[in-house]
Amino acid sequence: MTEKNKVTTKPGEKGFSLIMLVIGILFLIESIRMFMEEPTSSSYGALPLFLSCSIVILMLKIILVEYRNNGTNKDKVSLVDLIISVKNYTFTKDIVFEFIFMVAYCILLILGLGFEISSSLFLLVSMTYLMRGQLLKNSIYTLITMAFILIVFKTVFQVILP
Repeated sequence: MTEKNKVTTKPGEKGFSLIMLVIGILFLIESIRMFMEEPTSSSYGALPLFLSCSIVILMLKIILVEYRNNGTNKDKVSLVDLIISVKNYTFTKDIVFEFIFMVAYCILLILGLGFEISSSLFLLVSMTYLMRGQLLKNSIYTLITMAFILIVFKTVFQVILP
């Protein structure tokens, strides 16, 4: 493999593929059980069976083909170093703040502030944080998004929002 075509993996990619394979296999087992109750192509178990088979096949392809001899760093790494690098790569500052925003959004909904106000605040704060300012533009995006959501779900589908 030439130096230009060398594939490098980021911390946690191989482990994530293995975790997804295990989850896919668990879903496959459950979807087979569902499908066997009513084994027709239009049954409620057909789509989960197809999707879980796809997940398992694609994860096997990634694990067996993509990661085989791809020129990644083969040096031995301690488990502690691996955990720290995966943590630093996975839990960036933006992800941690968005998680905090989501928890605050759920708390606002539980406290009964209402869907319209809670969702508008969540959208505005999240977009303003992620776009690093631009409050006017984000306010307009929030208004358009909330108007669309309310028109589609409250008016067209007549869904009762929390």
